[in-house]
Order: sequence, then structure tokens, then C-alpha cells
Amino acid sequence: MESNADKIREILKGVRYANAGTDIVSDGLVKNIHTQEDKLVIEIEAGGERGELLALEAHVKTILSKNNVPVEHIKVKFIQVEGAPPVSPLVGVRKLENIKHIIAIGSGKGGVGKSTATMNIAATMVKMGYKVGILDGDIYGPSIGRMAGYESTVPVKIENEKIIPVKKHGIKMISFSFLIEANRAIVWRGPMLGKAIEQFLFDIEWGELDFLLIDLPPGTGDVQLSLVQLIDLDGAVIITTPQGVALQDARRAIDMFDQVKVKILGVIENMGEFICPHCGKGTHIFSSEGGKTMAGSLEIDFLGEIPLSKTVMDSGEKGFPITAIDKEHGEAGSDTLRVLESYESIVKELLKKIQKD
Repeated sequence: MESNADKIREILKGVRYANAGTDIVSDGLVKNIHTQEDKLVIEIEAGGERGELLALEAHVKTILSKNNVPVEHIKVKFIQVEGAPPVSPLVGVRKLENIKHIIAIGSGKGGVGKSTATMNIAATMVKMGYKVGILDGDIYGPSIGRMAGYESTVPVKIENEKIIPVKKHGIKMISFSFLIEANRAIVWRGPMLGKAIEQFLFDIEWGELDFLLIDLPPGTGDVQLSLVQLIDLDGAVIITTPQGVALQDARRAIDMFDQVKVKILGVIENMGEFICPHCGKGTHIFSSEGGKTMAGSLEIDFLGEIPLSKTVMDSGEKGFPITAIDKEHGEAGSDTLRVLESYESIVKELLKKIQKD
């Protein structure tokens, strides 16, 4: 791999440092490229905090991957120099034309209802008159298609070399669940995830949107870092449940976004209480106000609480977001009304936060 050093240096000229007009190679910041066991080690001199270095590493690997360099054999090593200018985590980002706001919706762990919340936030926005799209960023476990009522692949149209997103419930959406069979596993390494996210962002004919919601996979991995390098996000919303284990992982997700300089727009607590479909009374079967308390301790806005309801589960299974139901709908029981009111309140708080910022 040592013979690839010159090729690597040439590729890395595409990486800008500290928003300067030159690149990390021309600036002399790539100090050495050498082999170590089965890895090609790239030594870069850089300043800045850990999150900025992580963002630079993600950018380096993204550019190498685009040039067909197998980054699973690449190790980026930083030589930190005191007083060196910090790395800009937003170097190389692109704008998505005709999309006013891009919001990432994430969680520290799976099973907290993040995709359900994303779909229902989108449907609530549509009812308010906004043009909304959803990008399903969970490549390994895509679920937006199922929640929109599609149980298998969906024929997608291509016009002018761009994919036309599927539209359902007034929401434009793209998901790997439209492209692969329901039971087929995606066995990909990290760099391939970055490429897929890039295509979902820039090779889709989104048209004019007020909001593009990006449903992230759980955790703090490659997809999240790739997003930071590709687009300028308005911010991130964190979904959690009240239990301590979920809150702990939510804190990790918040810390990850902080490190890569993505603004946290707020925290939503899902499954805060169970609403009985018969009597309409609420019961805190897990815990209560854990998300609100965490948000307060971190000085982050708390956007609201979403109750747990069997109607929500049933609507998700049927591929019909519960917030697409009108309040005046004949089948809207008291538990459904509570859920609709919760989402309306959350979206209003989110809109206030975006307009304020």
C-alpha cells in the first residue's frame, strides 16, 4: 500500500482546512503516509477539539471512498499542535436547492419510536400547510416505507438522471425499503453508507420543500458523520423514552452532535405515559419526565411529550400515520386526540425554535 502514498496525497488535496483557500496537502499538514501492519496510516497535523477532528477524519475518509480507496484499510492519525487553527467541521458542505430547512431526527438507541415520531411530525406539518419530505437514513433497518403502507419494493421513476421520491400522505419520501426486498439484509461497510446517504440527498428530485426530515439510524456512527460533511443542517431533534438506559444513550447522541457542531433543536420524550383507549386515563408505565429533566440539565429545549397509545401502534402497522387523521374524524377516540394534540404542540415548538434561530 506504500506505493499508493502519492495517489492518496493527490486525493487529499480536495480536503480544505480551517476554511482556508488551500488544502491540507498544500498547507503541509499531511506529514506522513506509511504502512503499519495491514493499515495505511495518514498522519495529519491539526488543532481543534475532538469533535472537529472527528469531522475532519470523516471528510478525509469520504473523499477517499469517493475515489475508490478502500478506507477500511485506512487509519487517520492526528498530530495535535497547540495553537494550530481549528478544523472547520462544515468544510465541503453543499446546499440542497429549494429546501428551506433540513432537520436530523436521531436517538441514542433503537426502539424509542424515532421513525414513528418522524412520520407523524411530517404528517402534522403537512396538515399545517407545509411541504415536507423524509429521507430514511437507516440503511440497515429502513422502516419509513412500512410506516407509509409499503410492504415491499416500490417502482421508482427516474427523470433527468434524478430519482422521483415516493409521495404518500402528502409527504415526499425516499427509503432503502423502497429499493430492496423486505427480508433482505444490507451487508455494507461504513464508506458505502456515506455514498448511499449522498445519493439520497443529491440524486433525488425533492422539488420545493419547507422541511426535509432525516430519520437517522440509532447511535453515533458513519451516517451521522457523513451528514455533517455533506450538508448544512438546521439542527437535530433527539427522541428518547423516559427510562434511564434510553436517557443515557440520548445523552451520547447529544454529545456527538455537540462535538460536530450541530445545533440541538430540542428533545422529545416518547412513550411518556400510556393512554387507555377505553377510559382515556394516562398511566406512566415506564417512568415520567425523564426527557424533560435531561433537557433541563443540559440546557436544551424540551419540545414535548408523546403518549403511548394502542391506536398509534395500530396506525403504524397499517401504514397510516395517526396524525394524518383529523381531530373531527369519527374514529378519533380520546387517546387519539391526546396524541394529535401532542404532535401539534411539538411541531409548533419546533417551528418557534427554527424561526427564533
